[in-house]
Amino acid sequence: MMNKQKGMTGIGWLTVLALIGFFVLIGLKVLPIQIEAYKVRSALERLNQTPQVTKMSKKEIISILTNQFSIDDVSHVKKDNITVTKEKGVLTVKIEYENRTSFINPYHIVGVFKEEVKVIAN
Repeated sequence: MMNKQKGMTGIGWLTVLALIGFFVLIGLKVLPIQIEAYKVRSALERLNQTPQVTKMSKKEIISILTNQFSIDDVSHVKKDNITVTKEKGVLTVKIEYENRTSFINPYHIVGVFKEEVKVIAN
């Protein structure tokens, strides 16, 4: 009479644990990138609630955003990444930046973000 094997072997468990660990590591590296992108989007959306924002100068708008980024601990967006244009009562603010974090040397996880908001003068 032969007994049937039940359960996984030690190598099977090690494989499953290695896969789980790999995906947890990816999640721990990607989550901060996504949180920072959310903070950038939120700061741009807050421009809609800023009074008289369409009448402000480009320097004032960039200053408002950089102050908000400083408060929210957004470190990958610099002044050079912010573009402000005004045309016919429409204020357009674009932010293009890259967030790169080390994964397993020499590999990196890179997020390339392009956010834009249009504010219409009231």
